[in-house]
Amino acid sequence: MHVTTIGDHTTEGPADASQSPNADLRPAAAFRLPETSVRAASLLRRFENGLLRVDRVVERVLPPNLNPLTQTGAIANTCFLVALVTGILLLLWYSPSLSQAYDSLAEASALGGFVRSMHRYSSDACVFFMVLHVVRVVLARKFQGPRSLAWVTGVALALLVWGIGWTGYWLVWDVRAQEIALLTARAVDVLPLFSEPISRAFLTNETVPSLLFFLVFFAHMLLPLAMGAVLWLHLSRLNRPRLMTGRAMTVWIVGATVILSLLLPAENAARADVSVQPERFTMDWWYLWPLAVSERLNGGLLWTVFLAGIIACATLPWWTRRNTRTKQQSQPSPSEKAIVNKEACQGCTLCSRDCPFDAIAMVPDTTANRRRSFAEVDPARCVACGICTGACDSDAIALPWLDPKDVRRQIKTWIGADTAAGIRPFIAFLCGESAGGTLTVDAATGRSPQLPGYHTIPVPCAGWVGAPLLEWVVSIGAEGILVVGCGHGEPTYREGAEWLERRLQGTRKPVLRRRRVDPERIQYLRLDRIQAHRLPGLADAFRNSIIPPSPPQHHSRARRIAGAIALAAVLSAATWSLSDLPYRPHTSDPEWIISFKHWGTQIADSQALDPGAEDHRPVHMRGQTEADGPRVPVRLRVFLDGELHVDSSYAPGGLRDDGASSALERIPLDPGEYDVRVQIGDTVDPNVWSHEWTGRVAFGERDRRVLLFDRDHGFQLH
Repeated sequence: MHVTTIGDHTTEGPADASQSPNADLRPAAAFRLPETSVRAASLLRRFENGLLRVDRVVERVLPPNLNPLTQTGAIANTCFLVALVTGILLLLWYSPSLSQAYDSLAEASALGGFVRSMHRYSSDACVFFMVLHVVRVVLARKFQGPRSLAWVTGVALALLVWGIGWTGYWLVWDVRAQEIALLTARAVDVLPLFSEPISRAFLTNETVPSLLFFLVFFAHMLLPLAMGAVLWLHLSRLNRPRLMTGRAMTVWIVGATVILSLLLPAENAARADVSVQPERFTMDWWYLWPLAVSERLNGGLLWTVFLAGIIACATLPWWTRRNTRTKQQSQPSPSEKAIVNKEACQGCTLCSRDCPFDAIAMVPDTTANRRRSFAEVDPARCVACGICTGACDSDAIALPWLDPKDVRRQIKTWIGADTAAGIRPFIAFLCGESAGGTLTVDAATGRSPQLPGYHTIPVPCAGWVGAPLLEWVVSIGAEGILVVGCGHGEPTYREGAEWLERRLQGTRKPVLRRRRVDPERIQYLRLDRIQAHRLPGLADAFRNSIIPPSPPQHHSRARRIAGAIALAAVLSAATWSLSDLPYRPHTSDPEWIISFKHWGTQIADSQALDPGAEDHRPVHMRGQTEADGPRVPVRLRVFLDGELHVDSSYAPGGLRDDGASSALERIPLDPGEYDVRVQIGDTVDPNVWSHEWTGRVAFGERDRRVLLFDRDHGFQLH
């Protein structure tokens, strides 16, 4: 028996001249239930092939288990853990106070600055590898059916990670934080949550509330706890999920982050000053990209785009599904998923342990049989991969459309016909996601023009093939058996190809019993789709000589180290490339801001008091009338050099329109001096202006000048 992952050599096999001209030729992948019914699947496959080619390049210098591009989810989790630990350590230097936050980081020791840089770059790397993880999942079409829960919770995880980064940058209180706060306030103001605009809190440096700053700090601490719950849901339908990276990969990640932190330490931007619009600064585009979008969208449109994007992403498994069901569709119906023959089940638990998607549970047997439990399939979790079939040595669990008993009858017929004709019979099992899935196969004879001399059995996953089946095929006269599984990478059905490899090696039950079959008569090749051109030649060499192909290449220690360093440099550069790019706001024109919170005159429904109730009122209130009614809207007019720029009224707040009116007006201007007149009217008479302010105001480049008004202090210019 030979278990081989093919290297980079290329061989071509001859065409099958004996193929019937009337053969019903179809791709091998069409004979098994595909894993996805996603629209444009062929286009996604082409892009996925590009990723597979990158994997092959990486695996020329690194073993498959050290390829970071095939474990992106685990790396993202590890990076998040590094960010969490360094964030906790950063509290040794950081002061969560509006007045001290900036200085506590700017004046931190060298060690504090290093910890901050580690916190920054591990957070960026977390997003970077999350993006790679999403790309691989989408291109592999692994987000529909039973996997839709993982997709939806993955969208929630992405939002939480972004929220943590967004609030984290707020806590520095530099110009980046200033723009984050202003954008957040403008977005919240669109929602009918508060009686007055939150943006009023960020008009001057003196009005920025310390309590709000503390709430942001509190949110930054709590969001990681929410991530724990969502991450549990994200992985809840997987057996043995790869939560974190192994020791070697973890050392690789931490080492790369340390070096990046030492070479390019993270620094504060300029101190926040809400009275000035920042001209330019650098920002982390992994987290702060909404700043660039928000300048071109108003609050309502921003929310529309934001919510529409979230809904579109979260519902991707449903709106990308094909409308017409076909025999090649991926989302298995209940009749297409694995079923259990309770009478044949021995309660061995092998199927439940091998299932990568935790779709099989052992349940108590309530009948009179002696066994204590039997397997039960959860249709909501089953993806119809058939790995459980390969784990069962009693044919007690199977896919209805690929029953081992039917396969055995077909193979026996083929071998009998070949033997009678004097042909050496060879059987090939082809994983639909491997190089074998690209071959064309005659539905009647199992012959493929690209695989001459073989009868082929297309299967959803190499893990469907069990050791007892291989022993039986050899025992009835097969000269040799070829099994083609997918490459290492991120297989569609996770562990199926690995389980078969271990069964053949004798390290996972049910094992191949070597006393019953010569291992040399079984060839297991792991080839992904982009290596399809190598399969015919390798299969022909095995059929003609029963000699295994060249062994997999071994990576020298020096080559592994050099490859790891080069790949770490490339991925670190990709992470850093968006972490500190220059950004210039769309506009830096001066801005004139007028804001007030003021009560209009109450519209009184005056009534004389009941004479009997007069005696129950305080002496100083006797003889007065009761007033019960809404207030008038407060009006505002703003003149600049005699030209009217604002003429608006603001409805009163409160459920009964008896609260204060709030206003926040922003007027962009050119630099220079202006004669300003501001009028506020709070009476029923629209011609009466109760409060007025006039003055000459100078506006420099990027200045924000603010005029506030309230009943207690009147007008205040900032």
